[in-house]
Amino acid sequence: MTERSYAQTSGWVIFAATMFVLVGVFNVIWGLTAIINAEWIVLADGKFWYLDLTAWGWITLIVGVIQFLVAWGVLSGQTWAKIVGIIAAGIAALNAFFVIPYYPIWGILILALAVMIIYGLAVHGDEVAEA
Repeated sequence: MTERSYAQTSGWVIFAATMFVLVGVFNVIWGLTAIINAEWIVLADGKFWYLDLTAWGWITLIVGVIQFLVAWGVLSGQTWAKIVGIIAAGIAALNAFFVIPYYPIWGILILALAVMIIYGLAVHGDEVAEA
């Protein structure tokens, strides 16, 4: 078994791991913000809505930590990380379809990034140095 350095690693794999780190940072910040500032009052259609974002904040925080672990696993050549990464990117792509009618540019951007991550992990996922 030959060892490969990060310089020999496919750019697609590094891109996928970098995107997971970036999204993980955003989700951790977003989750902590929702936990710390959990109570919101929103005025919509002339009615006041009381929202408690505590559960959503914890879920987002946990997802962010999982995304960090996936990025680490992908760069260390772990098969579980590639599988979880493809599933997570697939869920993000599916979610982007629901966002497109409301935020078309954001939804298309997320959809394109998710497809590139899936491609990078599925096609070039084995081109990583063994840990």
